[in-house]
Amino acid sequence: MTLRARLSLLVALAVALAVAAVAGAAYVSAAREARGEIDGFLVQRASVLTALGDLGNRFPASREMGMGPVFDVFGPDSAFQAFQTDGEVVAYLRGGPPLPISKDDRAVIGAPTLYSLRDVWVDGVHYRMVTAPYGDSLAIQIARDMTETDAIVNGLRLRLFSIGGLGVILAALMGWMVAGRALKPVGELTATAEHVATTQDLDAPIEVEGDDEIGRLASSFNTMLRALGASRRQQQQLVADASHELRTPLTSLRTNIELLARSDDMDGAEKQELLADVTYELGELTELVSELVELATDARVTEEPVAEVDLADIVDQVAERARRRTGRTVVVDADGGTIEGRPGMLERAVINLVDNAHKWSPPDAPIEVSVRGGRVEVADRGPGIDREDRSFVFDRFYRAASARSMPGSGLGLSIVKQVVDLHGGRVWVDEGPAGGARVGFEVPVTAAQS
Repeated sequence: MTLRARLSLLVALAVALAVAAVAGAAYVSAAREARGEIDGFLVQRASVLTALGDLGNRFPASREMGMGPVFDVFGPDSAFQAFQTDGEVVAYLRGGPPLPISKDDRAVIGAPTLYSLRDVWVDGVHYRMVTAPYGDSLAIQIARDMTETDAIVNGLRLRLFSIGGLGVILAALMGWMVAGRALKPVGELTATAEHVATTQDLDAPIEVEGDDEIGRLASSFNTMLRALGASRRQQQQLVADASHELRTPLTSLRTNIELLARSDDMDGAEKQELLADVTYELGELTELVSELVELATDARVTEEPVAEVDLADIVDQVAERARRRTGRTVVVDADGGTIEGRPGMLERAVINLVDNAHKWSPPDAPIEVSVRGGRVEVADRGPGIDREDRSFVFDRFYRAASARSMPGSGLGLSIVKQVVDLHGGRVWVDEGPAGGARVGFEVPVTAAQS
């Protein structure tokens, strides 16, 4: 069953329940009102007869009574009879039906304030009957034919439920129409999703109408399509850039290996030089592949948990390793900096900044690292970064004209930006006060440190 059909069915069911409740209440109220009027009529007629006093002398021996002045309180649709304690009928109206006498009816004799009302059927005709005491030894019964009243009440019931049934059908049709209109964006969303799944076309947004739940769903779907499209374009760009960057070391390796394969006439010095070149190219290629894998996957995002991180401790550890590995002076100026983040990723970002400074600084120049809250900045004494290149240095594989002869993949700073973006921070590059470049990032600190 479609969603539209289910919604229409639910609307029809809700209307049916409401109509049934209203119609049932109206029917019960009308039937009770009609019965109440009949009961009032019967009790009033019984009270009139009781107020006339002892009618014993008026009852003929034949017990059959006409519609004289005493009994003109009855209509042609009424029945009357009087009976004794033993149930013997002592009087009744001429032409009237005999009324049933029960134990409860005989119990009212001698009880001036007691009367009973009940439904009886005589020869298949429905009567409403009252039994009331009359003197000390008699009781009278007055009944009224309910045929006309029953017909009116039953007709009302038929009309109520007929109109209610028609209302349910109309409600179902209206529900079908309204559901179709309300679910139109859902249908478009489904069609677009099927189109994307079939054609892989991510440039097929849904037209958003309104800001209700359906509109927000369509907006979210469009946002998802844009994000997927951007991700696909980034992947395609990454593959294109990676193929370009991999081509150079692979070509160099193939050339050197071919030379080594024909090294029978090559002296030892030339062979060692080729082996050193091969080793260098393999190292560059390994580093490039590692950085490509890190950029192309988000494994570390899902595997490394978020924890409280002291940026000053991370910077101290990175600086100490850089001193041991390069023998260069690395000066650290740290002042706190506790944040919520992923320690391994933040450490990698700091390592890339320090490695970048090491690559560009003269051998005897120090590298200066400062930490203030969630801000980390690394300054070198190199040639600096041209102003026109500063907005591109964090792009993947971007290398300024002055850097194309230097080793490296052009991915180090882009990894820094990826890590910082994940932590909701920002990156920057600027000119150092004593020359060189200042490259850094800033991430939000925890509430206790802010």
